[in-house]
Amino acid sequence: MEAVARGGWVGAAAAWAVLATVHAALSAAVPRGALADPLLPLWARLSLVATEWAALAAAVGAGAAALGGLRGRLREGIRRALRDGAAALFVLGLAASWSMFRLSGRFLDGEGLAFAGTNLGAVLRYAHETQPFELYILPWLLVAAAVGACEGGARLARLLPARATLGAAGVAVGLAVLSAVAGETASRWGDEIVRDPATGIAYSTGELYRLRRADRAGPLTHLVAAHFPRRDALGEPPPDAPVRIVRRPVVPMERYLAGVDLSSVRRWNVVVALVDSLRADRLAAGGSPREIMPAVEALAREGRVFTECYTQASHTDYAVPCVFSSHYPLRAREPYRYPDDPPWARVLVYDLLKALGYRTAIFSSQNEGWGRMDRYLRTPGLEVYFDARRRGGIVPTAAIDDRETVDEAIRWVEGLGEAPFFLALNLHAPHLPYTIPPDFPRRFGPREIDFPLTIGWFPPEKTEAVKGLYEDALAYADAQLGRLFAVLRGRGLWERTVVVVCGDHGEGFYEHGLAAHANSVYEEVMRVPLVLRAPGLASGTDGRPAQLLDVPPTLCDLLGLPAHPSFQGTSLVAAGVRPERSRYLLSDTAWTTHLGIVRSGLKLIYDSREGRMALYDLRRDPGEREDVFSARPREAEDLRARLAAFRRAQLDYYSNGLRHRSEYPPILEE
Repeated sequence: MEAVARGGWVGAAAAWAVLATVHAALSAAVPRGALADPLLPLWARLSLVATEWAALAAAVGAGAAALGGLRGRLREGIRRALRDGAAALFVLGLAASWSMFRLSGRFLDGEGLAFAGTNLGAVLRYAHETQPFELYILPWLLVAAAVGACEGGARLARLLPARATLGAAGVAVGLAVLSAVAGETASRWGDEIVRDPATGIAYSTGELYRLRRADRAGPLTHLVAAHFPRRDALGEPPPDAPVRIVRRPVVPMERYLAGVDLSSVRRWNVVVALVDSLRADRLAAGGSPREIMPAVEALAREGRVFTECYTQASHTDYAVPCVFSSHYPLRAREPYRYPDDPPWARVLVYDLLKALGYRTAIFSSQNEGWGRMDRYLRTPGLEVYFDARRRGGIVPTAAIDDRETVDEAIRWVEGLGEAPFFLALNLHAPHLPYTIPPDFPRRFGPREIDFPLTIGWFPPEKTEAVKGLYEDALAYADAQLGRLFAVLRGRGLWERTVVVVCGDHGEGFYEHGLAAHANSVYEEVMRVPLVLRAPGLASGTDGRPAQLLDVPPTLCDLLGLPAHPSFQGTSLVAAGVRPERSRYLLSDTAWTTHLGIVRSGLKLIYDSREGRMALYDLRRDPGEREDVFSARPREAEDLRARLAAFRRAQLDYYSNGLRHRSEYPPILEE
C-alpha cells in the first residue's frame, strides 16, 4: 500500500513537471504572456512564471492528497475514474483560461464564466465560425491526453525511482516558491520607470510586476488575485465637484403628450441605422483617403456629419440601447446583464413615436440576446422585433446576412399604409470575423486568408490585410443600406424621412496593443461617425461635442417634439451646445473596466483593474501616445472630480430600487 501511495505522488510530480513546462512554453509563445512581456525585466518575467508553477504545485498536490485519502474507501476502479475525470476537468479549465487569455489578455475567472454562461449560444457560434479546431477537436484531445497521462503515468510512476523523483520535484517546487518570493520582494524595491509605447503610460517596474502578477502570471494565480479587491483610485467626488445633479420625476406618457402641440409635430418617418464596429475615420469626414461606403458618403453630402461624436460604450450590448433610450449604460460596479423586466424608468424614442401613431420596428442582423440586450429594448412601443434568432437551430445563430435583414425591413416598409414609421437597423457584417458573401466584390482585402482571425486576436503583421477585410465588410453593409435608401426614394418617402447612420462602437487594429473592441475606451474604439439627414436640415460638417446619447433628443427636436425628461442627452440641432461639454465613456466587460471622460480636448481614462488613471491631450496627441497625467495635475483633478461625480450619480440611482419607478436617471449639469 505504501508503494502504491508513493507511486501516486510520483505521478503527481510528473504531472506537475509536464504542466509547468507547458505553462512556460505558453507564457513565451502567447502574445501578452509573462515571458513574452517586453516591458518587464528578465527577473520579473521568470518570477511570474515561477509564481504560477508554485500555484500549479499546490493544486496538483491538493488533488493527489485528496485522491490518496480516498484510497481504501472506494473501489479502485471508482477512484481511478474520479482521478481521470478530475484531471480532464483541470486540464480543460486551464486550456479554456489560456484560450481566453490569448483572445483578450485576461485569464478566465468568475466574471468570464458569467459572461460566457449568459451568452453561451453566441459564444459557441463565434467559436464555431472562428475557432472550430479549439471547439470541436482540441477538448477531446486534451481529455484523451489527461486520461492517458493518468493511466500511463500511474504505470510509469512505478518504474521511476521514487525517492529521486520526489526529491527532484521537491527541489524544483522549492526553487519556484523561492523565485516567486524573491520576485515579490524585489518588486517592492523596483523603482525603474518603463513606459508602455502603445499607451504612453509610465510604470515603475515594481508596480508593473504586481499588475502582471494579478492578470498575466497564469490562470491559477489570476483566480487567487481575482478574490482580492483592488484599490479604487478614482475615489469619491469632492464636496465642491463642478457638477450639479438634477433628479427628474417620472412623467406618465399622457402628461408628456398633453404638453405637445400636435398640430406642430412633423410626422416624418425615422430610420436609424447602426453599423457594427464602424470607426469615424472610415468616412471622408473622419479622414478616410478613399471611399469605402458610397451610400453613406452620399447621405453625408446630403446631410450633416458630426465629426466629434463618441459612443457611450465599447461593446454592443451597452452601446446600442443608448441610441434609443438616451441613458448612460453605467449601472453597476461590475459587468451586468439586463434582467428579464428591467426595473429602471426608461422611455425609448420609439415609445414616444408609437404614442403618436407611428408604426415601429427593429431589424437586426445579430442575436439581440447578446448580453440579454433584447430585455431592455423590447417595450410595448415596439411592434416588430426581428433578429438573427429567427433562424432557429440548436445553437442560436450569432448573426445573419445583412442582405436578409434589409430584405425583411424593405418588406415591412412596403407593407405599411400611410402612417409614419420608425425603423431601426443593426447591421453586423463589419463585426469580426468580417464575414460577407463570396459573390460580393473585394476591393480592399484578400478573398482568402492563410492566418488565424479570432475575436480579439490576429497576427499583428497581418494588420493591413485585416483592415482590408474590415473595409470590405463595411462596403457590404453600405450596399445593403443603399438598397433601402433606393426603396425609400422610389416610393416617394425620402423627402419626409429623417435618416441617422452611426457606428455602435469602433474597432481597434493594435493602435494600443488591442484588437477588435470591448477592451478599452481609446479613440479607435470610441470615436464613431454620426450622419444625420433630415428634410430642411442644412448639410455640412458639425464639430460640436456629440455622443450617441444625443440621438433621441435630436430626433424629438427635428420632429417638433419636446425632449422627453428621461433623456440624459441633448439635441444636436439646438443652439447653444457648449464646446466644453463632458462626454462619459465606458468599457465594462469580463476582461476590462475602463471609465473615461472627454472634455475640452482632454481625455481622462480610469482603469479600475489597474487602479490608475491616464490623461491625454487629444488636440496635440490624437493618437493617445503620451500620458500627461502627472504633468497636468490641475486639469487631471478637474476631470477626475467630474468622472467621480458621474459614477456616483449613476450608481446611486441604479442601486436604489425606490428611485426606479419614481424618477429617471440623473442629469449632470456643468
